[in-house]
Amino acid sequence: AVYYECSFITSSIFINYLLTKSQRINTTNLTVDDYYKQLKLINIVRKLPNIKNFQQKQQTICSGICTTNQVNLQRDNATRLRQNARKIIVYQDCKAMYDAGYVESGVYPIWIYQLYKFTHVYCDMDVQAVGDKNGWITIQKRVNGAINFDRGWQNYVDGFGNVYGEYWIGLEHIHALTYQNTTTDQFGSYVTPPRMRIDFVDQDGVTAYAEYRVFVVSGAKQKYRLIAAHLDQATAIPPNGSSPIYRVWFSIYDNNYVFSNCPEKLHGGWWFSGCPRSNLNGLYPTQGEKNSPSNIYWYDWYTVNENNTAFKSVSMKFQY
Repeated sequence: AVYYECSFITSSIFINYLLTKSQRINTTNLTVDDYYKQLKLINIVRKLPNIKNFQQKQQTICSGICTTNQVNLQRDNATRLRQNARKIIVYQDCKAMYDAGYVESGVYPIWIYQLYKFTHVYCDMDVQAVGDKNGWITIQKRVNGAINFDRGWQNYVDGFGNVYGEYWIGLEHIHALTYQNTTTDQFGSYVTPPRMRIDFVDQDGVTAYAEYRVFVVSGAKQKYRLIAAHLDQATAIPPNGSSPIYRVWFSIYDNNYVFSNCPEKLHGGWWFSGCPRSNLNGLYPTQGEKNSPSNIYWYDWYTVNENNTAFKSVSMKFQY
């Protein structure tokens, strides 16, 4: 959680963001008041450059000598904005929300720094992850086949679906989230990439997971290439087995970056390398189907469930 407080120094006319430590909130759900405070922050942040420009303009117009009214107006604008911005909490991930006391899984707004906006995500606060870490940003979820994942490139870039049910958060959001945890100091900026976790449940009720200690996706110019996917621990992959996710470009039928027609045949955008070893955005299976490339697919699932039963639900999650 980040607290923004705006401090205006008239003599030098600049804006300084002060980051202060978060305080615990003893509640389990965002209140309506919390929600509108977060939305209000967008307007406050957007006004900051305007206040700075106004102050600079006043200094130029006055040529060093301002009337009392002009000085008062400048001071009042700065004071009002500082009061509005004080102690508004902005959460950048679900773990920060969990640590602040929002411990129930559900839909919450988080601030995407790179995109300069709030995005509603499903926060999974219940999953028992490696290292007992709680609070995961869900970037993809399949639960019942209600949402069509057989879509074109732009849909996969922007995101689609229902955040309360099935959805894909969008490649642009995924890229931004992999660079969300950035620390800046006197020596430069440092990015700590997120962990990525996939949870599987098949139609027999068999569960498994795969956790990647680093997961990074490039931006639009690189066609959202998966540039890092370092497997940590998994029950969905055989011992000494390789990850079914490749470090390749994202492909779909109308933007195919692999040397095959698999993206067209497999009805879903994914990081394909030839025909897939995985495709979590494939067609939702009907009851009684087997795990196969013709539906939501994960290679070697038969080593988890010898029946090789098709999936009932899968979800991909980030945590910093």
